[in-house]
Order: sequence, then structure tokens, then C-alpha cells
Amino acid sequence: MVGVLGAVLLVLGPVSWLVAGDTVSSLRGKERADAVNAVRQTVLATVTGATVFVGLFYTARTYLLSRRGQVTERFRTAIQHLASDTMELRLGGVYGLEHVLSESPHEHAAVVSVLAAFVRHRTRPDPAPAADLTLPETRNAGRPSLPQGTQPSPDVQAAVDVLARRPERHEPRRIDLGDAALCGLFLRGFEFDGAPRLDRVFLTHADLRSADLRGSRLQGAVLNFADLRQAALHGARLDGALLHRADLRGAGVSGAVLKGADLTGADLRNCDGLTEEQLADARIDESTRLPPALAELAARRAQDDGSPTPPQPTGGTR
Repeated sequence: MVGVLGAVLLVLGPVSWLVAGDTVSSLRGKERADAVNAVRQTVLATVTGATVFVGLFYTARTYLLSRRGQVTERFRTAIQHLASDTMELRLGGVYGLEHVLSESPHEHAAVVSVLAAFVRHRTRPDPAPAADLTLPETRNAGRPSLPQGTQPSPDVQAAVDVLARRPERHEPRRIDLGDAALCGLFLRGFEFDGAPRLDRVFLTHADLRSADLRGSRLQGAVLNFADLRQAALHGARLDGALLHRADLRGAGVSGAVLKGADLTGADLRNCDGLTEEQLADARIDESTRLPPALAELAARRAQDDGSPTPPQPTGGTR
């Protein structure tokens, strides 16, 4: 109170006279008193306004710090739920991270990394198989057939859903879902407000057999050596995607965009809906396995490029 009283006296005294200047000092009597009072009112109003602005600044700062603390606490709680043995808690953790992701751009990279690590941890074989650089036909020959109705667990499906509808922000690093077993994944465009996004995602060696990716965005995704047998890729955006030695036997690709996609060594036999127009701007080579009806296209392109003529595929029909 002493400090406040001193500040008021300072404002009404020396500060007001300093603002008034020589013009008011030269006045006499009532004119001088009125002029000084007017100056004091102006100075007090200015100080009051400045005090209000300072108060608003500190109030906003306190709010932001409090909100940041709440976001941090929610992030910590969601992480704890992801480590739970209970499915319901893990689902709550996934959706808790989605709220953090939508409300806090500052935590975007951390939340995306945690969700991707969760998917890898829950689906990767332990230990992960060594990299197999053979052609898909040889690499997957001994793989057991996929049981009917195979799908990812609900928490894994939810985590991929959140990653697919994440806000479009700058991401300095690719999302890593390499080696993830996502058989029967549902990621259909008509179930999202916008096309689900897995563009620029690492899906190297991922198991996506029978995955339903209709209408998904996979531009620039790295799907080298991925198993996409029987996957539904109708209308998917795969322009610029890397599908080197990927296994797409029996996949549905009608309407899929393959502009600039790397299909070298990929197995495309029995693909449903594959057309010459789709392959026109894609990259293929002598090791690309094509349906018989499209094998001539590869031969003509190889001749135009001066490269060896690719072998005719054996077995399978379009």
C-alpha cells in the first residue's frame, strides 16, 4: 500500500508537472489549477490503461503456461495408457494423443513418433526378420495363407487411423511403420472427412495383405518389399511411391494413380484393373512381373530405352 500510495503521489506530483510543462507553469490562479487537474486526469488515464494492458499480458501468459501444463499432463497420461495391458486403456491413450495432436502443434512430431512406435511395437515380429532382397515370388512362397477376417487389433487400427487423419503440418521426418504387420487394415477414403494420409510414410517390408486402402493418399510412401497381396488399392494415390520388389499379386488397383511410382522388381501379376495408361508414367524394368496382357508394354518400353527385354511372366492371369 505504501508503494501504491507513493506511485500515486509521484504521478499526481512530479510526473504531472513534467507533462504539463512551462505552458501550465506560466498560468495563474484558477486557470493554472484547472490545467493541472486536466493534465493529472490525462496522466492517470494513461497509467490506468497501461496497467490494464500489463494485467492482460500477465493473464494471457498465465493462461498459456497453464494450458501448456495441461497438455503436458494429458500427454503423460496418454503415454501411460498406451503401456497398459487393458485394451480400453490403450484405446483411450490413442485418442488422448489425438486430442493433444489437434490442440498443440508444438507436440505434433512427438505424438506422431509415439503413435508410430506403438504400431511398430504391437505388430512387428520379435525379433524382426532379416531383410530379404529376393523377388516377391520367392520371398513370400512359404508364407502361410491369411485367415479369413484377419485384422489389426482395435488399438493398432485406431493408432493408424489417427496417423492417417493427422493435421497437415510440416514434418521434417517420415513416419516409420517399417516391418509393421497390418494385414487386413481398413483405411478407406469414404470413412474419413478427407482422404486418409500415409504419404511419405516408411512401410518398407510391411505386411499389408488384404488391406483396404481404397482412396488413400500414399504419395511418396516407401513400400519397398512390402507385401500387398489381395490389397484393395482402388483409387489410391501412389504417385511417386517406391514399390521396389513389392508383392501386389491379386491387388485391386483400378483407378489408382501410379505416376512416377517405382515398380522395378514388383510383382503385379493377377492385379485387378491394372491398365497400360497407369503404367505409362511408372518406372518398370526387366524384373517387373506384369499380367500377360501388359507384358508387351514392358517389352516395347525396354526396346525404346535400349534395355534388355523383360521376361514374359509365367503363371497367373489378369
